Amino acid sequence: MDPQTPRDRPQAPAAEPAPQAGPIPVLRPAVVPSVPPEAAEETADVAASPTRDEGPEEVLPPVLAPATAALPATPGDVPPADARSDEHPDADPPPAEAPGPAADAPLTAPPLSEAVPTSVLAPVEGVAPTAEQAAETVPDLVVPEPVLPHGPEEPRGRRRRRQGRDHHRAVFEETLPTQALVMVDRLQASPYGRRMRSTLSRRREQDEQALEARTTLDFALKLGETMFGFGATSLDVETSIIVVTQAYGVHETEVDLTNQAISLNYAPDSSRGEVPYTLQRVVRSYSTNYEGLVAVHRLVEEISDGMVERAEAQRRLVEIRHRPKPYPPALEILMAGVFVACFVPFIGGTWQGALLGMASTWFVFWLHTRTMAFLPEIYSVMIGSSLATAVAFGAYVLEVPINPALMVAGGIMMLLPTSRFVTAVLDAINGFPVTAAGRFISTMLVFVGIMAGIMVSVAAADLAGFPRLDLAAQVSADYPAPLLLVLVLVATAADAVVERSGWRTLLASCAVTGAAFCAHTLIAGLGVGPTLLPASAAAVVGFLGRIVALRVGAPPIVVLVPSILFLLPGFAIFRGLYEFTVETTSTVAGVAGIVSALVVVVGIGAGAVFGDTLARPVTARLVEHRSIGPEGRQR
Repeated sequence: MDPQTPRDRPQAPAAEPAPQAGPIPVLRPAVVPSVPPEAAEETADVAASPTRDEGPEEVLPPVLAPATAALPATPGDVPPADARSDEHPDADPPPAEAPGPAADAPLTAPPLSEAVPTSVLAPVEGVAPTAEQAAETVPDLVVPEPVLPHGPEEPRGRRRRRQGRDHHRAVFEETLPTQALVMVDRLQASPYGRRMRSTLSRRREQDEQALEARTTLDFALKLGETMFGFGATSLDVETSIIVVTQAYGVHETEVDLTNQAISLNYAPDSSRGEVPYTLQRVVRSYSTNYEGLVAVHRLVEEISDGMVERAEAQRRLVEIRHRPKPYPPALEILMAGVFVACFVPFIGGTWQGALLGMASTWFVFWLHTRTMAFLPEIYSVMIGSSLATAVAFGAYVLEVPINPALMVAGGIMMLLPTSRFVTAVLDAINGFPVTAAGRFISTMLVFVGIMAGIMVSVAAADLAGFPRLDLAAQVSADYPAPLLLVLVLVATAADAVVERSGWRTLLASCAVTGAAFCAHTLIAGLGVGPTLLPASAAAVVGFLGRIVALRVGAPPIVVLVPSILFLLPGFAIFRGLYEFTVETTSTVAGVAGIVSALVVVVGIGAGAVFGDTLARPVTARLVEHRSIGPEGRQR
């Protein structure tokens, strides 16, 4: 009978073709038969060897069956297990012949997660094979190749190690497919190849230039928005945008500032084939931060000198925008109270009124900062001025030795939009009428809120039966000029902290305030009227403020605003409102007082701008000398 292969053999659980020569590995016998002592010692040595999971250091040879222990070629030649056990129950196994030399076959252990098949060489469960059965041999059989439990042969390819839990697994990758060719390369041998390459190179350069221009314009818009939000004037914003665009090679631009909107019109040369466009950014919130404004101003100065590349300038602008404010809110509230405590004696109030005004300002300013988050500014200011007036009238009813009018005048000073008003006057004079009109309207709304709050408290006190104030009979204290100078300097420093100025600009503001106070005293000694006197002192502030601001590397508005605050007519505003609200017989006088106070405020702003204008030729020469340097001046 011809030998059968494993595929042609019928499925029989008890038989398998025997090999022609060589040992066959025993994978997993169902029942371990009795073996001689020599075989038992060899089996014990194999069992004591390390398994596949314990380590690959040493692999011992498998336990092999003797070469003479083979099965018949056909299932019919092998008697059933039950019949063999019945016919020869007590048969002794004959002596087995010594096996000849044979090659070892590899033993591959199946993975632990798979079921281990029982070898067909193992006897039926519960029946041990006899020696005669093991001694039977069947020649001319072919040993099949052992089947690996891990599947077919792995494909060839580049091996790389994977990280993670399955790092021991090999991953096979294929190379990338062939990339598509650039179409212009097919024109290399044609008469159009060189022309097309030059055309594409030109267009690529134009695209890069357009991208660079767009990036520069975006940076200029963001810089202008930051300056507007920090409290800069329109002229400073416009000049800064022009410096940035010209320094980074974008020359075909027009800047338009309209109230809260910043527009940049980019109109490139039509011969380049670029399309003109307009970029716009709207400033929707303001938060005075003079320290940040000074940082932006210095950045623009370095850009104009060619010391900063655009990427570095963008990074620094982002850092400035995300920089925390120089002072905590608690310190700002504290300094607001200190300002009122210094300003009340400066306008003739008592020390009791100064202390009470400081305490009330702490509460009013804290409430103002909290209500600004969810209330329009006009209502927030109205609540603050109403509370300040109510505290002053309550102290007056309790017969505290204070002048309530002066106390209210000092209390509303921190609510006045001084910075916005000065910038509005500057914009109107410097050629930005629309922006100035918008700022004037917002400033007037704040003034209306202050007036409404004072009128509400005064009317409520009159309805409650509180005694009316006799403003003419109120006595004001008189202090020496050196003490007033100290009070003005401390008040200026306190307001600079509230406006978030740095220490250098704070000291510069104090220096300008001291000079302006001396000029105010001298001009008052000349007999100048109360309307022209504040404007004259404001002109001194504007002139010196621009020069000093240039020396410390800051825009003039940073030094200008804290230095003119002591000139504002807070008492005149309160007196006009009180006469207009309570004194029905002097309504016309009240209206005249309000108008007179507003005229003084406008005169202060105009005087500051006039002094700033006078100082521009001086600062231009200073800038020229600084750019030339000492060596150039010696030549």
